[in-house]
Amino acid sequence: MKLTKLDVKDRLILINQYKILSKLEPTEANYYKELIEILENGYEIFYSLLNQWIDEEMPRDKSRLVLDILDLYRALEDLKRKTKDDRLLKHFYGKFNGFDGNNESEYLSFTRFLIEVQGKFQEQKQYYYENDHLNSHCPMLDKYERMLATIKEKDIAIWQMNVEQALSILDS
Repeated sequence: MKLTKLDVKDRLILINQYKILSKLEPTEANYYKELIEILENGYEIFYSLLNQWIDEEMPRDKSRLVLDILDLYRALEDLKRKTKDDRLLKHFYGKFNGFDGNNESEYLSFTRFLIEVQGKFQEQKQYYYENDHLNSHCPMLDKYERMLATIKEKDIAIWQMNVEQALSILDS
């Protein structure tokens, strides 16, 4: 998100916020003073410094996709616990591998937020350190989308699936 124009009111509000922050965070005072000067003088070319730490919004469909993938892996963990089937336990995709930090960083970041900050999908914590904080180091999104497509095509209820259905999903 690129800031290019701010009206005087917005600039005044931000100036006041940065003045407060410079008092609350003395170690960052010089940084806030720089931002204040940019705003006071209207140096539009440097407005990008004001929001450089804010990411673009993640669309709902991408968030939903991550939730669907994690739901599938929650169901797989449940099935592995119930059946103790070696084919599931040893299958390369039988554990959640995360997302590629270079090419799927938006998905990786959201996944980490769900697990670390919101405390959801805690069954994935066991793989967290095993695979570099869920960084797969290779693109995984296409694989996960194929797995979800298999569920839809075969009309599999993931919470009632059997080992054979799970394997067909993992082998997609």
